[in-house]
Amino acid sequence: MKNNLIAAFAVLAALAAPAGAALPADDKVFAAMHDELGRSMDRLNMDNLGKPYFLAYHVEDGHYFAVSAAFGALEGVSSADYRRVKADLRVGSARLDNSHYAPDVWAGYRAEPDWSVALEDNYDSLRFSLWSATDKAYKKALENYSKKKAFIESKNMAELYDDLTPQAPAELFRPVATERLDEHTWQENIRRVSAVFLKYPGVKYSSVRLSFSSGGSRFLNSAGAAARQPACDGSVSIDAIGYAPDGFRLKASHSESFCLVKDAPPLDKLLDKAEELGGDLDRMSKSEPVKAYIGPVLFEGPAAARFFDNLLVRNVGNPREVWTEKSRWNADTVYRRAGELVERLGMRATSAFLNVVDDPLARYHEGRPLAGFYEADDEGVPARKISLVTKGKLAEYYMSRAATRDFKASNGHGRGSFMDYPAGAPSNVFIVPEENPARVLPLSELKKKFLELCREQELEYCIRVKGIDGMYSPFSAWKVYLDGREEPVHGIEFTGVNLRALRDITAVSRETTVHDLAWGASASIVTPSILVQEMEIKKTEDKAEKKPYLPHPYFGK
Repeated sequence: MKNNLIAAFAVLAALAAPAGAALPADDKVFAAMHDELGRSMDRLNMDNLGKPYFLAYHVEDGHYFAVSAAFGALEGVSSADYRRVKADLRVGSARLDNSHYAPDVWAGYRAEPDWSVALEDNYDSLRFSLWSATDKAYKKALENYSKKKAFIESKNMAELYDDLTPQAPAELFRPVATERLDEHTWQENIRRVSAVFLKYPGVKYSSVRLSFSSGGSRFLNSAGAAARQPACDGSVSIDAIGYAPDGFRLKASHSESFCLVKDAPPLDKLLDKAEELGGDLDRMSKSEPVKAYIGPVLFEGPAAARFFDNLLVRNVGNPREVWTEKSRWNADTVYRRAGELVERLGMRATSAFLNVVDDPLARYHEGRPLAGFYEADDEGVPARKISLVTKGKLAEYYMSRAATRDFKASNGHGRGSFMDYPAGAPSNVFIVPEENPARVLPLSELKKKFLELCREQELEYCIRVKGIDGMYSPFSAWKVYLDGREEPVHGIEFTGVNLRALRDITAVSRETTVHDLAWGASASIVTPSILVQEMEIKKTEDKAEKKPYLPHPYFGK
């Protein structure tokens, strides 16, 4: 009898355990994840409302360091170890579950992470944290599942797609090591970079910040997918703010990412970049606004990256919408909208001579680190290079395991911040032009072509854009006259911008640069500078600020 009971318990334990996962035997974190996942899948059934059909755990740990400074003085320093857990629990079925629905716009579509987790590899303490996160996720899943079904019924929705597509379980186990920067050296580096702005009276506020986290990420789900891979995220950002004569706020900024200590940007490069930003802002502080402009626009460096991010990348991401109830604060029934290009598969998206690929397995470009490198995405799906645009036509878009009308499987791009549930998102985007001597030119020749278009359109000057926050917000730029003279302008914004601008790219530079994308997950774009045939610009309707009454104390003692 005793032997029969032991055998029965062994069978139950095997059924409850995640199928197929051969986890590293010496990893206590994985052991706790495995055992609590098995128990939860087997025994969670509150008031017979339903057991979970799927559960995934995500655990990240490592060390975090950050330092910030302004005008040669440190403002903040933090250094600490961290560990956090997240549970993605689904009730219902793969056809229809609690995901992709937010009961209200305030709660949003957010995961249930636990930030108060033991730093030591203590099995019992780790089990407790996983149990706590699972309990919250289960109760929330039951409530959202019930509300989501009522929402679908009330809207008479007939066109529904699977919430979780099938995926063969994959395993990936990489060695993990926590790297540490020389924190004393970097405090001094950031202080020195911030001191550069003491040379430039046009800079009224500034901030130089470094943040660096290094450690590991573990993933395990109830289908047997498991991954352990390094997790690191470093960045240096330099921001400077000033004012135009009319009080319009001006901004100059630069940021770059790195993952490994050896790839941190060298001090001399950061000092040079701070000098460049300070000089630009000094010149911009004497700029004048422009009333209106219609004509060619040259987007260089970071501005070209923002152009593609706003008009292309964001419009092929988040292909599955997240529903929420209408309220006075959100007129639409969609909380997270699908990208606008998602409905245009096979149609023209960019100029015909452009290709766009996304490769999460690319770690460097011409020696520059790429922020979007990973081998398995946030759903444990192996990373895959995809072709987004082929000869100007949209060929694919970013997919997680949530089905859409066009695709019923993930393409390894289910990503998000630790607070988010995964969604289709970018990694490393490459703008790759077809070989065409009339379209792909050295940057010096691209600038000549830019001025040729100005002459053809009988314009006194054209607009060169070096950096923008977005396509729909005010920015600063440069008038470029036909003789090559340049004058800064400010307080302008694009008008009537739509996806047509992607198809109006007439030429690009042969040189490329790397820029970071502002997504929840780390991502980079490798892009040439671009020349757009025609865009409309108007004076912004945003009101100028009141400048500080007294001058900056350093410059006006």
